[in-house]
Amino acid sequence: MMLLTSSRKPSSKTKILCKKLALFCDAAYMTRGKMPLSEVLEQGSGAVLCIVGEFHGNPGSLSFYDPKGRLFLSLRFSETSFDPVPQAELRYGDRFFYGSESSSLFKLMTSFMTEGKGQLLPPESVNELFKHNKKDPPNDAGAVRAVSWQTSGSQKQKSDDAYVRRLYILDDRLDFYSNDRLFLRLYIKGLKSDFNS
Repeated sequence: MMLLTSSRKPSSKTKILCKKLALFCDAAYMTRGKMPLSEVLEQGSGAVLCIVGEFHGNPGSLSFYDPKGRLFLSLRFSETSFDPVPQAELRYGDRFFYGSESSSLFKLMTSFMTEGKGQLLPPESVNELFKHNKKDPPNDAGAVRAVSWQTSGSQKQKSDDAYVRRLYILDDRLDFYSNDRLFLRLYIKGLKSDFNS
């Protein structure tokens, strides 16, 4: 389980990103207000905490804390948004991580967000999954692993439409897909980690 919130006094753009990420991840979203970090961790009661920070009024970092309040992963990013996505597409359906086995960021993120080791896929099969994406589909010559991200709070879709949420993790960016459509890209500008898998 994950609790997602923002830094104090977030801009409207940061709030929008928080809500998108919370829906995509099936995370609980909390408006922080003036709440200190200790109180936010208390509200999470055993969940991984993700705080979206700001840089010059724009969302600019993701900080992940374990349930004891230890910061174990921090990412600085610049954001690029693409198509707006209906909330139903982000709220329902299966979630998958894709990434190269050689990617340190992929190893880190899958270590604390998934339980299984995933399925090894040939790179061309991953490109096939994203064949309809017209904005720079993933391309990696190395081994690619897919990990299903199932959480206890996963909701069932209300219609017959089959939504699939995919997160493609590279060391320099995070690409968020709804079905075959790239709707959000975070360019990684820096990474700090203190996580022992």
